[in-house]
Amino acid sequence: MNLSRHEFSNKRVLITGGTKGIGKAVAQRLGHHGAVLFLNYAHDDLAANETLAEFRVRGFSAELCKADLLSSEAIDQMLAKIHEGGPLDMLVCNAAYEEKSKGLFETDLAAMTKTIGVNLLATFQIIQSVAREMTAAKSGGRMAIASSAHGRMVFKGTLAYDVSKAALNHFMRAAALDLIEHGIRLNAVEIGWTHTPGERRWYTEEEQNRQSQTIPIGRSASADEIAAVFEFLLSDDASYVVGSLYGADGGFLLRPNPGT
Repeated sequence: MNLSRHEFSNKRVLITGGTKGIGKAVAQRLGHHGAVLFLNYAHDDLAANETLAEFRVRGFSAELCKADLLSSEAIDQMLAKIHEGGPLDMLVCNAAYEEKSKGLFETDLAAMTKTIGVNLLATFQIIQSVAREMTAAKSGGRMAIASSAHGRMVFKGTLAYDVSKAALNHFMRAAALDLIEHGIRLNAVEIGWTHTPGERRWYTEEEQNRQSQTIPIGRSASADEIAAVFEFLLSDDASYVVGSLYGADGGFLLRPNPGT
């Protein structure tokens, strides 16, 4: 890790899905540099409290923010509590929802609504609310969204997820154009195969390792490798990066069909 990231010291950062996987890895990097962490999660109290205890042993300033992102009321309550201490300086919208093996004919309205609700509408609500506070304080800010190769391509059996990520990418660009007028930089990371608890919901370790061999780089990413991209986008080094979709997929989109 870069040991001279003074721009993160005492900065207030909300990370959705911040207690596991990539979100936790981002929090670890920012906490290492002295950021004040607000870690959102929805349901897994055990994992959240384990992460909080781990971070406090490391000396990080961290607070859990439990909120189901399908509930606009819960989001409002979470943000109101966070904003009692002033505007956030940074935001990472990392939380996502996916249902596996559902194509056009298997996807019902409830599944589509839930997927878009978490992946797009909650992100919209959070970014809008956080940006309003930043703008009122005239403080500027930095934001990053976790996207996916699913936003650029379609895959068999992931209709709702593909649609939600494609919409998320376009939302990011449209929002970035408005936000930069207020000194707020918004970008997104296009994430490929990564070793996380989320991937274990769908694939065994053996299945993922086999699939990873078809990626040009020859392996899946670690969560920390993806977190490094988020750290960059939030840092002073990315001061001229606005509305960009940064690829972190090991070259997957260069050769999405391993037979080619």
